[in-house]
Amino acid sequence: MSGRNPVVCRICMIQIMRTLYKRHFWFPLVREPLVWGMRILALANGIRPADHAAANPECRGCLRYVKAELEVRSGTFRFLNKFLGPWFQRVRDPRMFPEDVGSAKERARLMMEELGRRESAGKQPAAERPGGELPGGE
Repeated sequence: MSGRNPVVCRICMIQIMRTLYKRHFWFPLVREPLVWGMRILALANGIRPADHAAANPECRGCLRYVKAELEVRSGTFRFLNKFLGPWFQRVRDPRMFPEDVGSAKERARLMMEELGRRESAGKQPAAERPGGELPGGE
């Protein structure tokens, strides 16, 4: 799978993770090893996060796209995620405030609307235009 990924964002996890990284000094120590594991599995399975459509340059390379493809392509990921996913959610979820979740849902809604507008107008999303410098994904 490359190019258009059927992932529909309902909450901006990049925004949530940035908030949690600022709020809890130890959170990156828990999350980053999991992120690197997903990146290694993505590389091993030929998944390129930068290939996915994004309405905003910040969304390019979002792990949501990687995770969706790993669910399809990697039995190793599915096995690990069955155990680590619920554990990580138990660590993450109590640390998110309702206003964090509401703001992240609104951001995701706006980004998906922007993607829809660009696609209906026949334009490439900003993150897909060739030659642009883009920040790494969350």
